[in-house]
Amino acid sequence: MSQTEQITEKQKNLKIDQEIGLQMETLIPKMQKFADSYDLDDVREKSPFRNVLNVATESGSGIEVTKNYIRYQLGRSGSNRMWSNTAGRNESFAVALVKEIEALGKDAEDIVKKTDGDPNKDADKGRIRQVHLRLMQLYLGNLARYQTYLANERRHN
Repeated sequence: MSQTEQITEKQKNLKIDQEIGLQMETLIPKMQKFADSYDLDDVREKSPFRNVLNVATESGSGIEVTKNYIRYQLGRSGSNRMWSNTAGRNESFAVALVKEIEALGKDAEDIVKKTDGDPNKDADKGRIRQVHLRLMQLYLGNLARYQTYLANERRHN
């Protein structure tokens, strides 16, 4: 790779990082509304979210591994009732969270397109997967923080 190509690649990566930051400004309020709709303030312990976040950020982990772990939590007998919580909806929190993670793929594609990417090029398909993974990790991290806030607020009120 030539020096010019390296500079262009670094510029793309910087622009992607900036776009991810901007996208999080939109995603966090949506995530909070999603969390509020499932009454996550009832979940007192932090471990369910921390465990998912740990899986999402492990070296060698990915989007499908994380979604599979969430589904596993739903299927485990005696697992935290948070995963099966429907809050009056047709689907469990776990199923809805997997859908939220999948929807981040569209955001990732939009971010790569904004940085002059071509979603049909193999290199940009890989970049979309990387951005999707990063968005998922940030989303889950912020979800874990927000749930901690909700649980603490409930205890104090």
